Amino acid sequence: MPHRILIVDDNDLNLDLVRTILQLEGYETDTADCGEAAVRKTQVFKPNVILLDVMMPDVNGFELCHHLRQLPDAANIPILMLTGASSEEDRLTAIEVGANGLLGKPFNIDTLNGRIKSLLK
Repeated sequence: MPHRILIVDDNDLNLDLVRTILQLEGYETDTADCGEAAVRKTQVFKPNVILLDVMMPDVNGFELCHHLRQLPDAANIPILMLTGASSEEDRLTAIEVGANGLLGKPFNIDTLNGRIKSLLK
């Protein structure tokens, strides 16, 4: 059974691009475009990894990551945050809210795949 990855981003182009990349690698994917959908899909889809955009309109990725860590269904799911503004402060905040890492956009496809494989171990 392929590993499941939930991609959370409010930008349809980003969702489609990342989904295509991951499906070509053999992963089963689902997407969410807001915090509420991400929580719901985490509980239903039961992903092995969550890719979480930092900048979203309804709730930022840091807040959503912190919220997911409080849910029994998501407490132990590896979360890789994706951001266009990856400062050292963002990296520290990501760790503080429970993320397993932060990857800057635009990202290298091989780097993304490597990070996901590492999180799945």
